[in-house]
Amino acid sequence: MIDLNLVKVFITIYDTQSVSIAAERLNITQPSVSHNLSRLRYIFKDQLFTRTKDGMIPTAYSTQLYESLNQPFIDIENTISKVTNFDIANSERCFKIALTDIGAMYFLPKIYESLEKIAPNISLEVVTVDMNKLTDWLITGKVDAAICNRNLEDRNLNTLRLFQEKYVCLLSKDIQLVNHQLTLETFLKENHAVVLASTGHNLIENYLNQKGLRRKIKLRVPQFSILNELIEKHNLIVTVPMRIGAFFKSNTNIKIYDLPFELPEIDVTLHWYKKAGDIMAQKWFIDFLQDTLSQS
Repeated sequence: MIDLNLVKVFITIYDTQSVSIAAERLNITQPSVSHNLSRLRYIFKDQLFTRTKDGMIPTAYSTQLYESLNQPFIDIENTISKVTNFDIANSERCFKIALTDIGAMYFLPKIYESLEKIAPNISLEVVTVDMNKLTDWLITGKVDAAICNRNLEDRNLNTLRLFQEKYVCLLSKDIQLVNHQLTLETFLKENHAVVLASTGHNLIENYLNQKGLRRKIKLRVPQFSILNELIEKHNLIVTVPMRIGAFFKSNTNIKIYDLPFELPEIDVTLHWYKKAGDIMAQKWFIDFLQDTLSQS
């Protein structure tokens, strides 16, 4: 009978397409993973993976093997997890989470404060969301979880809606409004600052394009969080989620207005990929995030 630890190594290399990332996920050394891969190749009489510039590419036999082993192994891990617990008090695990910069502004203080109370030895690493790469990051284990405002379509991913959100506009107090109302005419006439579409915040642009409308985009930036002073001094309009807009209520130089058109609320979602290994730690982290953020 094959050692289950070898099966875990095989599945993790397959999922991550990387020996180094597999080693990190399994919390063992890279030479150990390479040694176990050699044993697997000897047992199955197949190369299993070919090293390329794009990562460890599975052979046809390896793909068949993965399909046969992956679900049974998950079932075994799930059975074990029911009678054992992730030791949050003593674990020094580093969990990686993908957030936009405004997601970090809102979520990270809540996550970190809660983590300090219940799992002080666990650490976090935050990766900036790139919607074009996020699915691959989750599947290969570059991140353990992601929070964003767009549903990821890959059926292998798990998705949980945390809450619904709407957008509001941040304006300098110096922008002249008629009857203190932000009209569509003013919205289109004034200068805007926007973030890159890869952050997921492109709902406004999609709506305007569908209506055949254009706004004056004067500044494109990679992050929302650098715009505070620019809004005040350069009469820019910035559209942000309502919970982020609340951060600016105390700034008397910035005013908050509803959008001058109707948009459906957006889902703020938590995404993760169910790993074949490390199930107990992952389950704890996902449950922790859900409990911490669902009441936000």
